[in-house]
Parts: sequence; structure tokens; C-alpha cells
Amino acid sequence: MTQPASGARILVVEDTPHSLQLMQYILEAHTHTVVAAVTGEEAVQFAQASRPDLVVMDLQLPGIDGYEALAALRATPSLATVPVVAVTSFAMVGDRDRALGAGFDHYMTKPIDPETFAAEIGARLPEGLRGHPPVPDEDHHRGTAEPEFAGQYTVDVLALDDSPINQTLLRSVLEPHGYRVRTALTVEDAIAAVEAEQPDLVLSDIHVGRQSGTELLSYLRGVPSLAVLPFAFVTSTADWQSPLMDGGAAPVINRPIEPAALLERVGALLHSNSGS
Repeated sequence: MTQPASGARILVVEDTPHSLQLMQYILEAHTHTVVAAVTGEEAVQFAQASRPDLVVMDLQLPGIDGYEALAALRATPSLATVPVVAVTSFAMVGDRDRALGAGFDHYMTKPIDPETFAAEIGARLPEGLRGHPPVPDEDHHRGTAEPEFAGQYTVDVLALDDSPINQTLLRSVLEPHGYRVRTALTVEDAIAAVEAEQPDLVLSDIHVGRQSGTELLSYLRGVPSLAVLPFAFVTSTADWQSPLMDGGAAPVINRPIEPAALLERVGALLHSNSGS
């Protein structure tokens, strides 16, 4: 029986917080170990201190840029053959050829595609280091089978969150495991989505712009056909002393959360509502 590939040690060099968070989240979800650097100088220092298996390098960096950092890595004998992937949000005609000509092993543009990013990085690693998607706990995830073909789903999740990065993170973890994730930016959008097609589970941030996810919860609990719909808050700002949490109105999933743990919590919510 073929053993799943283990993860690699990957150095991500990115000075934009949202881009760094997204890349780190996806790579760690695929069992890689990620070290982050925000400048070219840090990249060289971190790489020399502990040789990574691969480097993901933004080209526009404070201090020395990605090209200069690459030159320093290639000048270090122990790092000369480490794959380095260039990533940029300012792609222009000729940039790809310039990057590959300078010695980068691959070239990607931002915003990255969460559905293909891990596979593109994995293709630049030895087979035994390509990692694999998070595997949910079987007991918690019972009844939510993996899709037979790409594009199929077995569970419909509605996510209310006004942060596109949070929406993307949820999708990148849940969709590879057979979940369809629909997203809403406002309470009104979420209510319209529920009325158009009832989901199997609703996940909501607490603070949604000037609104609150509790408004969505109140609406759902006030409609008899939706009152038992599984619901959980997913938030990094939950205040356990808040009256919003009185009486155990809804479970809370605190961010940040490991991908496998998120899958387990989602599976548990669905399983507890199945009556099995």
C-alpha cells in the first residue's frame, strides 16, 4: 500500500500579511512546515540557518528584492539547488521569462488560486515531500463521504464573513473534502442565500462590518423550518462574557484553527444534528 507523501520544510517570503497568511494556511493544511520571512535579508538568513526544501519568494520586497535574494541563495553552496518559486502581483509582459532566466524554478502570479496552489508547489518537490490534504477524523466526519469526482459535493455550507481572506481559508480547507461552500458578505445576503437554497450548515463570524452574526442566528431560529439548522460562530474575537453567548445560543469555533481541527468541528456539528 502506497504511503501518503510527507510534508516539506518551506520558506515563504512575503511582506503582505494577507498573502502570507493564505499561503501559510494552505501549505500547512497540506502537512508542510512553513517558516515565514518578510524581507529578502530575512529570507537569506533563515534559509542559511536551516536549509528548506523549497522557497516561495515574492519579487517585490522591502530591502533587497526577490532577485537579489535569489542570487544570494544561489551563491550559497548548500542552497544552490533548492527550488525557488517566484510569486508576484505586478506581472508584466516579459516578467515570467525574466524570472525564469534569473534562476527561479517556477513563476506564479497573485492572487494565488487556493485550489491549485498546493499542487503547483508540490510539483516542484520530490515525490516523498509533496504532502497531502488534511484528513478529517472518521468518527466526527461520518456520513460526509468524499466526492467521487471533482466538482461534486455532499454537504452544503453557507459562510457569512465580510473578510474575503477568511472566506478563502474556509473554502481551501472544506472544499477538497466534499463540501460546497457558499459565501455571503452581509446578513441580508446570507438570509437570501438560505431562502434560495437551504444549506446543511451555517458558519458565521460574529462581527460582520457594522452587523452581527447573531442577527442571522436570530432569523434562523425564528423560522420553524430552519430552527434546527446546524449553526456555529467562527471568530477570532469571541467574548465569552458577552450576552451574545448566554444560554449557549450557538457553538463557537475560535480562529486561528488547524485545518484538521476545523474539519473535525464541522463534522461534529453535522453528526450531532443527524440523530445518529
